[in-house]
Amino acid sequence: MEGTQVTQRLINKIAVLDIENAFARAVVSLHGGQVLSFQPHGEEKVLWLSPDAVYDEGKAIRGGIPVCWPWFSKRAEGGPNHGFARTNLWRLKEQCTLEDGETRLLLSLPETTHAAWDGSASLETEIIIGKELKVSLTMQNIGEKSVAISQALHTYFNVSDVEAVSVEGLAGKRYLDEADNQKAYVQQGDVTLKGEVDRTYVNNSDTCTIIDPGLKRRIVIRKSGSNGTVVWNPGAELARQMADVPDQGYRHMVCVETATLPALAVQLEPQETHTISTCISVVR
Repeated sequence: MEGTQVTQRLINKIAVLDIENAFARAVVSLHGGQVLSFQPHGEEKVLWLSPDAVYDEGKAIRGGIPVCWPWFSKRAEGGPNHGFARTNLWRLKEQCTLEDGETRLLLSLPETTHAAWDGSASLETEIIIGKELKVSLTMQNIGEKSVAISQALHTYFNVSDVEAVSVEGLAGKRYLDEADNQKAYVQQGDVTLKGEVDRTYVNNSDTCTIIDPGLKRRIVIRKSGSNGTVVWNPGAELARQMADVPDQGYRHMVCVETATLPALAVQLEPQETHTISTCISVVR
């Protein structure tokens, strides 16, 4: 379709794709298979990307939608935090314009083995850029034994002021408070964010909405194939300890993550597949 453009450039040594169509602009990094930016025309950026993000081989890029796989969070057996997919080089497998003018990218991860993981899998992520941003992560167990998978689309959202926004859709849901020694609570009303917030909502794949009065918009996050929702903001003290986050950067981001939790890992038999996906849209 005329008007759809996909171009490649380098940030430091990292190859990224710039996408523009009739609906939006986006940036996708082949390092990590990661959406870095999504901005519908006439709208503020939807995703937060740290101005101090590091673009280097073997390093995770802070912001956008990192792909956490084949495990989420820290792992007792060792290995890099959040797995190795977010620091490996992905390949652009397919690129096309859909009938309605949306842009579809299909990325694959050629190397899915690691010294800290004894699984064998194929992994692809489908990214569709239109009025909405749709990201799906699909894996297939191509080994000869079953494998347990936890994973996440670790999405950073751009907000006017973290202490002024709220997250709707989790009221009454049970969560573990990672900032309070994993104590269990039940969410009372909408989620508000003051100080460090690190909450894992268990057995939850409900739609969430970020209500942002400062930007006069609502960001709607629909999920499928996941069994957990993580809401995270480092707060001032932790942000000061993070080299790739400006001291005040935490004020303009909140993570609402689509996750398959380690305690509820998906057990895949040989040749079985599993997909988690998120669909992100902006409502005025």
